[in-house]
Amino acid sequence: MRFLTTGEIATACQVTIPTVKRWIAEGHLTAFRTAGGHYRITDAELARFQSAFKMPKEPVGQPRILIIDDDAQLLDSLVAALSWEHGYKVEAAQDGYEGLIKVGIFHPHLLILDLRMPGIDGFHVCRKVKSDPDTQSVKVLAVTAYPEPNARDRILEAGADGFLEKPLHLEELKREVARLVGGARG
Repeated sequence: MRFLTTGEIATACQVTIPTVKRWIAEGHLTAFRTAGGHYRITDAELARFQSAFKMPKEPVGQPRILIIDDDAQLLDSLVAALSWEHGYKVEAAQDGYEGLIKVGIFHPHLLILDLRMPGIDGFHVCRKVKSDPDTQSVKVLAVTAYPEPNARDRILEAGADGFLEKPLHLEELKREVARLVGGARG
């Protein structure tokens, strides 16, 4: 049995988180609250709900990856490599602000996150994602072309789960992505 967040339910049902919370409040979807007050729904309850309301089920086994980097050429290359070769569902954002919005909509299992971007940098994005109960389980792979002496330590302290320096070597990136999304499903 797996416990799902309202964000995961929203993604599976292709609706917003407030819609999921309304379903819970109206008694259509059974949930319990964590000690922190956040809803959790069992995977069996999701299956029952989708069946009762004749909802299509999201394909299982397709981890979602969001790449946030201000280098458009690198974004295109990574999206192509990870989606075509490995079947990951991949989205991209060109800055931290757009990335944070997409985290809330796309509900990725993994963020591949550039540290140095204009506006909101990768350190801020990582801290924001890891401090929110609805997104703290998202894995973060930080990447940078400009490693400061303590960049690795700082981003790992902010909650990142991995760190790579650019230029990225595709085989190394693929291994790290596979390690981080290992058990992620739909």
